Amino acid sequence: MERTTCPKCGYTRQPSDTAPTTECPRCGIVFAKYRQHLVDHAAGRRPTHVTDDEADNVDGLVAQLAVRLFSTPQQANSTTLAGECLLAAALVVWGMYFISCDWRSGEAGMSFLHNVNLAFHEFGHLLFRPFGEWMMYLGGSLFQCMVPLLLGIVFVWREAKPYSAAVCLWWIGQNLIDVAPYIGDARAMDLPLIGEWNEEMIEARAFRHDWHNLLEPLGMLSWDHRLAALAHWLGAAFILLAWLWMAWWLWQSWQLVRQQSAQS
Repeated sequence: MERTTCPKCGYTRQPSDTAPTTECPRCGIVFAKYRQHLVDHAAGRRPTHVTDDEADNVDGLVAQLAVRLFSTPQQANSTTLAGECLLAAALVVWGMYFISCDWRSGEAGMSFLHNVNLAFHEFGHLLFRPFGEWMMYLGGSLFQCMVPLLLGIVFVWREAKPYSAAVCLWWIGQNLIDVAPYIGDARAMDLPLIGEWNEEMIEARAFRHDWHNLLEPLGMLSWDHRLAALAHWLGAAFILLAWLWMAWWLWQSWQLVRQQSAQS
């Protein structure tokens, strides 16, 4: 039976493809063999007609992850595509703002998104408190970055939605930029902290500043500016990768919309 969409990589067969209809023009799998592999895999046995290299290629986590990271859209319409383009444009503009922020000034913390991240940051302290004081201090910054990471994993591995995962990658980058001023303040401790409603709380800042209490036991307080710069530019790199990932998805969606329009 002729297939139009590859069950492995999601490629939709084009009229110009010259490969046999029993094979995928993109990844080259033979549909009948791949279907048998799925049956054998579900039954917990390795098919004899598949070599070790072929089995590793199909079963390997890296190969499966690559397929999910770049899963092509199975359906698209102009309305959805327009919405995704608008969101991508907004994230480009917003991302440029965050990248241009100077971590020394803490201006990234003036964004609305900082307040969203802050809720996860504070919850992270509670979540990691059972693992000791040092992990409690780390838990705030760690968890605010973990939330978009976990969401991204769900979108990639379970939902096969690369565009949504790219948005999560953008958010991870923004979180790193958001954390950078806090890291760079480890020695000076000039940034105001939540709950400093009186002089006594301000004087206790040394006991409440996450990154001061993270770096001091390690003898790394003098590294605060270097680590802050690293966090900022690593976040910028993630935002750039997210832009590229979104652009790839939008291009694939646009191609599919054009194809559907031509067939209708």
